[in-house]
Amino acid sequence: MRWYLASDEAGGLGSNGAHAKLAVLSALHVGGLSPVLLYYGAPTEFTSWMTAHVVTVLPVEPSFMDAIKAAGAAGTFRPHSIGHWLRIAIPRIETTDEFVLYTDCDVVFLRGFQWGSLRPRLFAAAPEFRRDNWNYFNSGVMVLNIPAMQQSAAAFETLIRAGIGDATGHDFDDQIALNRAYRGNWEKLDPICNWKPYWPYQPQAALLHFHGPKLDSLEAIAAGHWRRDNPTAETLARLLDFHIESYITWCGVLGDALQVVDIPTSLRFHRLASALLRYKTTMAPNQDMSFMNIKMFV
Repeated sequence: MRWYLASDEAGGLGSNGAHAKLAVLSALHVGGLSPVLLYYGAPTEFTSWMTAHVVTVLPVEPSFMDAIKAAGAAGTFRPHSIGHWLRIAIPRIETTDEFVLYTDCDVVFLRGFQWGSLRPRLFAAAPEFRRDNWNYFNSGVMVLNIPAMQQSAAAFETLIRAGIGDATGHDFDDQIALNRAYRGNWEKLDPICNWKPYWPYQPQAALLHFHGPKLDSLEAIAAGHWRRDNPTAETLARLLDFHIESYITWCGVLGDALQVVDIPTSLRFHRLASALLRYKTTMAPNQDMSFMNIKMFV
């Protein structure tokens, strides 16, 4: 099955690129996927690495890039990253396969899985934070029905352009756009296909998605170098603090599993597990975790 991931130049040269490399190595190890990187920017060491590891690198930019630039010049919109918007281009680019897999870069494939057996009418996705909250989906892992997505592409782009052009839409992003456009029309993806490290250990999980703090952020928090001086940083730290036991378990599991995939990263996860054990004694108790109950629709 064709598997898409996406990055822009800055992301590829940063921590997102390190996660993407691990995603590719783990995918090649479990097998069954043909990786395609959607890329925005100039060629770098990151794209060379991808090509050397049999990843097809496709230069692409959003079809609504003019709207992003215009709103950016007006000071009314600043995208978190162009890389996040590239997933919207998949139905426009894919011309061969009827169904494809998309994931964010910060995933690890844990075992072989029959992704091709999933055939949603439009697309399938799993919840954002809580496994039982299907009000709002996480777009970090999606199985897409390409012909169906192509049929709705024009209307979807109209919605995206309106959201980008809205002077009050500073928080508008690709995931919000997808949830707005396809409310009630997407199918439930088994959470084992988009498992989170703040959920308890699940041996049946096919993919672990570092939704929330990434590997370098986890290391910084555990080392006491994390500054909780803005809402996003505070939220990431709380995710770790409240679910510390799950993170410790998953780091140990990945440390063992990745020995046959990438030894340096395997050792990194083992060190992180030890660091989190030490950090656990310094955590603040009784933290507000109400943000995990997010609901976009009434």
